Amino acid sequence: MAKETYIIDLAFGTWQNQIWFCDNENADSSERRWTDAKQALEDVGEHCSNPSDFFNEAVKHFEKYGFTRIQR
Repeated sequence: MAKETYIIDLAFGTWQNQIWFCDNENADSSERRWTDAKQALEDVGEHCSNPSDFFNEAVKHFEKYGFTRIQR
């Protein structure tokens, strides 16, 4: 069974990056968890001081929701 892939475009100031994730948990709840994680991402950015910090914190944030960063 193939894992679902999720893509998000991150932006912090003038910096932008696209990251890809796959779901490691129950596929039945994937869309809801993905939506919840995206909506809560703004809170992560409020506590970061630079793009590198935001990138790392965003990856951790999505991992808490059951998604793993994949290289593309």
